[in-house]
Amino acid sequence: MDVVKKGMGHGDLSLDAYTQVWEECLGQVLFLPSQNRYTRANLASKKDRIESLEKRLELNRGHMTKEAKRAAKMEKKLRILTGGYQSRAQALIKQIQDVTEQVEQTFLELKTFESLKEHESLAVPKRVESLTEDVNRQVEREKSLQKRYEDLLKDRDHLIAEQDHRM
Repeated sequence: MDVVKKGMGHGDLSLDAYTQVWEECLGQVLFLPSQNRYTRANLASKKDRIESLEKRLELNRGHMTKEAKRAAKMEKKLRILTGGYQSRAQALIKQIQDVTEQVEQTFLELKTFESLKEHESLAVPKRVESLTEDVNRQVEREKSLQKRYEDLLKDRDHLIAEQDHRM
């Protein structure tokens, strides 16, 4: 690009402008492999154009093969370089999933226990009332049994006194 600028006396051209001019010029020129030279595209025969395009295709395939090998080599290096990071990332992802599951489980347990607490706080007064009634019945029963026991003791003492009196 610098040689062309100096040779043609151009000032600073942007890369886009240079690329556009280059593409236009390249479109007007055709390489003829059989003659090993370039010529104007509009002067070439159909056979020469096909031959040129086949050569360009062959060159492009070779370039693609070369670049594919280079890319495979780079990918291999990249796998080696990033392998530790990838395994560490997988371990961390597993830990995050485990912690997330634990949080979800703990949240479920929390909601369950909150629900149980609510039900229990509603049930406690009823239970206390029921137990109070049971205790009151038991106290009344014990009072009546103590009274009966007292009456039986008096009856026994009275019978003993009558027997002693008869004798």
